[in-house]
Parts: sequence; structure tokens; C-alpha cells
Amino acid sequence: MKTFKPVRRVSFAAAILAAGVSLSAHAEYRCKAPPTLEDARACELAKTAGPDALRRFIQRTSSIYGLYFYDYVAEADADRWSTARRSDGAQTIAAMESRDKSKTVSQ
Repeated sequence: MKTFKPVRRVSFAAAILAAGVSLSAHAEYRCKAPPTLEDARACELAKTAGPDALRRFIQRTSSIYGLYFYDYVAEADADRWSTARRSDGAQTIAAMESRDKSKTVSQ
């Protein structure tokens, strides 16, 4: 009987490892057909409000729902956010340059 205990332990450890790997590879896009209200809310925030609002929602409700940020971000959303980030940076630099030019002219 003693020879069966190590075999059981190894098979049990292999089952736990397999379950852990499958759970960590869970990322799937959930906005195609949101199954729950919290999924629908996260999808809405990803599409309209942006990454900060989505991240705040997920962090605020993490103990309740256990949502994962990248389940709600499509490639189009990420592209839109990065484009907006670049254009905001460009506007900020342009505003700073025009402000600096007005200071040198008035002095």
C-alpha cells in the first residue's frame, strides 16, 4: 500500500498544476455578448470612458466580482486609447510652446 501514496500525490499535484495553468490562461474578450451586468458595465466603460475609469471600476469591485482588466479591452480600444494619449501629449506641448512664445513677446 505504501507504493500507491506517492503515485497519488504526483497525480494530485499534476491535476493542480493543470488547473492552475488553465485558470491563468483565462483571458477572453467578454464584450461580444456580456453575460452579466458587471461585464456589461465594464464593457461600457472600456468603450466610452477609457482605461482609467475601467481600471477604477475593476479595482473597486475586485473583492465582489474578480474581474480582469484585459478581458474587456479589445485591440481597437487599446489603439483608440493610445491615439488619444498621443494627441493629448501633442496638444500639451503645443500649448506650452505658444505660452512660451507669448511670454517672450510680451517681455
